[in-house]
Amino acid sequence: MSIRARWVTALLLAVLSTACDVSKSSNPLSPTISGPIAGVNIGTPAALEPGQGWQIFMRDQPVKLLIQNVTSNSVRPFTFTVEIASDSGFSSIVFKRTGIAPSPGDTTSFLLPDPLATGRSYWWRVRAEDGANSSDYSAPQKFDAITPVVLGPPGAHNPQGAINTSTPQFELISPAESGPVGRTVYTVQVSKQSSFAQLDGLFFTDEVRPLTVLAPNYRFSDSTTYYWRVQVKDTGDSNAVSPWSGTQSFVTPTPAPPPPVGGGGGGPVGGGNWQACGSTPGYALVDCVRSAVYIQSTEANAFQITKRVAWLLRGQGYGLLIKNGGENIIQWQGYSFSVSRIARPDGGIIKVLSDAGNGGTNGAAWDESLNYPGSVSPSLYVPAINPDLP
Repeated sequence: MSIRARWVTALLLAVLSTACDVSKSSNPLSPTISGPIAGVNIGTPAALEPGQGWQIFMRDQPVKLLIQNVTSNSVRPFTFTVEIASDSGFSSIVFKRTGIAPSPGDTTSFLLPDPLATGRSYWWRVRAEDGANSSDYSAPQKFDAITPVVLGPPGAHNPQGAINTSTPQFELISPAESGPVGRTVYTVQVSKQSSFAQLDGLFFTDEVRPLTVLAPNYRFSDSTTYYWRVQVKDTGDSNAVSPWSGTQSFVTPTPAPPPPVGGGGGGPVGGGNWQACGSTPGYALVDCVRSAVYIQSTEANAFQITKRVAWLLRGQGYGLLIKNGGENIIQWQGYSFSVSRIARPDGGIIKVLSDAGNGGTNGAAWDESLNYPGSVSPSLYVPAINPDLP
């Protein structure tokens, strides 16, 4: 073949090759397209969640991103690219993911594979792209990854061992803590069982660092061993709860021997002046009446206290509570009464004796846990009756 013929052949092959390339790149789905396609528009997505100023706690980690879906007139499918940075200028990218396929519907969610470091602020943004075209980035959203609150076990300081009162105070030592702690509240459990399977007392109080003194004004049974423990909870956004403290125990005192047993009925009981106990609702009044009239551990003697408390508080509307069945009831003045509770006309009731009835301590109390309208039927309320009646 002559030199001229060879030159013509080479030129023809080059032209054919160029024609093939032009045909290939004219396909809009071709992966060889690297630049924008004229006329294609992809909408800008919105970074929905976390929103501006959100606080992300450890319970919310790993973070889930929520993206507003967009539309595109391209024949090429688009995906999302997200970026998370530790600065608003996105010069320090801490996480980036491309190729996130949009979900059907209005939004797409994406769960980060790992938790973000806490105690820092982050900015995130998203854009849509189809390999040849891309949208603008969304407006960045700033959020904070909050340092977790950690509460150590509080200290159960007092009471311990043999004590000289049946209405002890509880001394609670504040625990070690870290993180943005809000308002903290103690829970104190008291039980005759070291397993705390059944509670004899449950109390709550705000923490006062470094030592909190809780005075529930609750009378425990005499000559009894009790176990107690304390826990603290952050009532703020973290809802963090500490471990329980170590268990402490205390023993209530043994009361002095009672005086000789006197007569029953509705007349005078004991030797104290119960009429001088006043008319202010509360534990102090009940304790005063009990000290004046209590003789022995019987339902009858327990009721001597209850009906006198109701009589002293008659000016505030308190009366007696009909109880037609169950334990700790007594017949008097044609009714079957609870030996340990007084009542209000609206159906609220107050327990004025703990461990009531035969064999119980019949300790003074002022339990308002059922003192709300409709706790019982108002038809069970009986106005206070003169306790000196037979």
